[in-house]
Amino acid sequence: MKQTFKRIFIIILLLSFTQQCSMMGHYFKSSEKQYSGTIHIEGLKQPVEVRYDNVGIPHIKAHFEEDLFLATGYVMASYRLFQMVMLKMAIQGRLSEFAGKDALPIDYFMRSLNAKKMVAESMRSIDSHGLMMFTQFAKGVNAYIKGCKKLPPEFILAGFTPDEWQPEDGLYIFGMLNLDVSFNFIEELQFLMIAQKLGLEKACRLFPVYKDTELPFEEAKKLRSIITTIPQIEEVSGTFSKLKQSLGLGIPASNNWAIAPTKTNGKSIVANDTHLMASLPSPWIIMHLECPTYHCAGVCLPGIPIVVAGCNGHVAWGETMVMADTQDIFIEKIKEENGNLYYLYKDEWLPLEKHEEVFTVKGKKHTVTMYSTVHGPLLNMALLSMPFPPKIPVQPPAVDMPYGLALSWVVAGGDKTLNGFYTLGKAKTLAQAREAMKLIHTIYLNIVYGDSNSIGWQVTGLYPVRKKGTGLFPSPGWTGEYDWDGFVPFDRLPHVENPEEGFVVTANHRTVAKDYPVNLTQSWYNDERAMRITQVLSHKKTCTLEDVMKLQNDQYSLMAKHVQDILFSKDFNHLLMASLQKLSPKQKEKALKALQMLSPENFDCIMRVDSAHAALMGALYHCFVHNTFADELGPKDAPLWEAFLQASMTSYSAFDELLVYKHQSPFFDDVTTPEVETKWDVLAKTLADAYVLCQDTMGSNEQKWQWGKLHAYWFKHEIAKEIGILKGFLSRGPYPAGGDVHTVNVAMFTWGKDFDVWMIPAMRMIVDFNSNNPLHFIIVPGQSGNPVSKHYDDMVDMYLHGTYQVIPMQGITHPSGVETLVP
Repeated sequence: MKQTFKRIFIIILLLSFTQQCSMMGHYFKSSEKQYSGTIHIEGLKQPVEVRYDNVGIPHIKAHFEEDLFLATGYVMASYRLFQMVMLKMAIQGRLSEFAGKDALPIDYFMRSLNAKKMVAESMRSIDSHGLMMFTQFAKGVNAYIKGCKKLPPEFILAGFTPDEWQPEDGLYIFGMLNLDVSFNFIEELQFLMIAQKLGLEKACRLFPVYKDTELPFEEAKKLRSIITTIPQIEEVSGTFSKLKQSLGLGIPASNNWAIAPTKTNGKSIVANDTHLMASLPSPWIIMHLECPTYHCAGVCLPGIPIVVAGCNGHVAWGETMVMADTQDIFIEKIKEENGNLYYLYKDEWLPLEKHEEVFTVKGKKHTVTMYSTVHGPLLNMALLSMPFPPKIPVQPPAVDMPYGLALSWVVAGGDKTLNGFYTLGKAKTLAQAREAMKLIHTIYLNIVYGDSNSIGWQVTGLYPVRKKGTGLFPSPGWTGEYDWDGFVPFDRLPHVENPEEGFVVTANHRTVAKDYPVNLTQSWYNDERAMRITQVLSHKKTCTLEDVMKLQNDQYSLMAKHVQDILFSKDFNHLLMASLQKLSPKQKEKALKALQMLSPENFDCIMRVDSAHAALMGALYHCFVHNTFADELGPKDAPLWEAFLQASMTSYSAFDELLVYKHQSPFFDDVTTPEVETKWDVLAKTLADAYVLCQDTMGSNEQKWQWGKLHAYWFKHEIAKEIGILKGFLSRGPYPAGGDVHTVNVAMFTWGKDFDVWMIPAMRMIVDFNSNNPLHFIIVPGQSGNPVSKHYDDMVDMYLHGTYQVIPMQGITHPSGVETLVP
C-alpha cells in the first residue's frame, strides 16, 4: 500500500496543503456522472430511460431484460465503479495490485480459499438466463469505463486502471457476500488463541452460547489432548483483525419484522434495517428496475444486477443474518516425506492437494503454493507464506509442521443464489416467494416477507449436518468423526406464516427453541433488540407507518435497563453497597454520584445523543470490560486483547453474560491483587471509573456531559484511513451518535476499546401496503461513491433525523434528471 500512498501523497502536495479539498473537488469534477442527456451504448436493442429523484435514486425503465441489465451495469458503475472493483479484487486476492505489498497478507488468505475454483464451477452450471444477466451487466459496466470522461478519483490518485468487467465477476461478489454472512471461522481461531493462553476451561467461559445454555465445556473436550501442542497463533491475529475490519466479516447484522393486517390499518407492513460497517461508500445502492418481465425496487449489492431486499408491488422482503455457522476449522496432522507433504485422514497419509497462485505487485510477479485437504484450504500454509511482516509464527517451517488449520465452508452455488433472488423479485404470492428462497443456497438469511394480506419468515441457505459436535470450536480432522454429512433439507429450516401474535421479528438472536433439532449456529447474538421490537409491537393494537419509523429509530436500551435493575435490585443492592465501602473516599464519592445519575428516577434508559446519563452508562460498559477481563487478557495493546474484544462483539458474549446474567465467575477476581474480588467489587470500581472517564473527557460539570460527545458516527473511506490528509476529501464525520450496541437503532462501538461507532443501520426500508406509495427507503451516506458528487453524503442528514425517501413504484413524476440510453 505504501507505494500507492506515496503517489497519492505527492499529488496532494502538488494540489497544496491548505486548499486540497476544494481544489481536488474541482480537479475531479469531470469524474462525476451525468444525470441528463442522451448516451449512446453499444449492445442495446431499444432506448432505455433513466429517471433520477432528488437524492439520486434511479428508475431504469427498459423494453427488454437484456437492455435492463445492461443499463443497470452502466448506471451502477457510474455510481460505484471503484467500490465494485475493490470488492471483486478482494475475493480474488488481488488487492496488492492496487494497494501494494501491504495488502499481500489479505491476498494470500483470500487466494488460499480458491474462490476461482468455485466461480469456475458456477459458471459451468449457470443457466442461460443467469449468464445473460451477468453478461449484459458486464457490457454496461464496460460501456461506462470506456465512455466516462474521467475515472473515479481513487483510480486517478493511485494511477490504477481497472480491468474490463467480466460476467463471472458478479459471482466473485456473491462469494464475498457468502464469506461476510457465513460465520464462525474467525471466532474459532480467536478461541484457539485464548485457549492457548488461558487453558480450555477458562476460554470456554469467554465463549458462552446463550444465557440459558450451559457453557461449551463438552464441545471443547475434543481439544484437550492437542491444545498445548498446537503452535501459538497469537501473532497472526493482526492479519485476521485487518481482514475482519476491512471486509466486515462476521458482523451481526440487522433487524426485520413484518406486521399482519390484524395489527395495522388493514394491510401488512414489512420493515428491515441492515446493520453493516459505517463506511464510504455505502455497502448498498438503491435501484428501481423495470421492464415488462421484471419490476423491482430496493437495494442491490454493488456488482450484482438484481434487487436483494425490496418490493415488487406484490411482495416485499427484508433480511437479517442468521449468524449461521457454515464454516469449520479442522486441525490436520501433517508430515513431510521425501520432499512431499501429507496429512493424516482415517489412518491413511494422503498427499496435500496443491495449486499455485501468481501475485503481481507493481509489475513484479511471484508464485505461492497453496495447499488443501479433504476438509478445505489450509489457512496456515497461506499465512506461512507471508513475507510481510517478516516473522509470523503461525506454524514452524513445513518440515517440522505437526498441524495444519483447514477451513471447510459452504461456497458453491452462487449461480442458484442469483436465480433465487431474481425469482423472488418476480413473486406475486407468499408461496412463490418461498419457492424462490429454496434456491438461495449460499446466503444465510432470516427473510421476513409479506404481501398485502399475509406475512412470513423463512431461513435460507445450506447448513452442514455434522457427524459429531456443534462446530463452535476447531475439530481434529484426522479421524473423520467431525466431518460434514450433507446438508439440512430446506423443509427442515425454520418457517412461519401468519403467526398468532400478528407479527414476526428477527434480530440475529436465537429465533428457535433451545432444543431445535437443526443446528443452525452456536453463535447467536443477544436478544435485547428482538425483545424491544417485540415489546413495542405487542403493546400496539394498530401499527402505522409512523409507528414503524419511530421503532426503527428507537434508542431505548434494554441492556441499560438490565444494568439499572441489577444496580438497584433489592436482591443485589446491599452487596453493591458493601463493596462501595471498600473504595477510597474519593472513589466512593464518585461511585455514589454515578449511582444517583443512573437511578430509575433520573435515567429512563434511552441512549439519547444529548444525554449525560446515557454517556455515563456507555462509560460503565467500557469500564466493566476493563475491570473484569484486562488483568488476564491484557495488556490492552496485545493481540490477545484485540481478539477477545472482537469475538465478544460478534455474538452473545462474556460481556453480556457477566454484566447482566451471571453473578459468579473466576474473571471477577483480579489476579494482580491478593484479595478475591466479587462481581459487586468490580461494579463498585466500575461506577467510580465510569464517572472519572466522563469527567476526564467532558469536564467536571455533569450538565455538560453528552453521549454524543463520546460516541460518534464516522463514515470512513478505506484510503482515508491510511492517509489522514485525505480525510476531508474522502471521509465524512464525526456526527454525534445516540443509541448503543443493544438499541433497535444500533450504534455499535467496541466495549473496552473506544466509543467510535463502527456499525450502523446502513439502510432502512419500510413497505406499508396501506399506503399509495408503500416503499420507503434510506441508505447512508448516499447513492454515489464519488466524493465530488452531491449524492456522496446527501442522505446523512435524513439518516440523523430519521426521515425516509419514498420510492413510487409507478415511477418518478418530477425527476431531477432524465438520462436516455440509446443503441
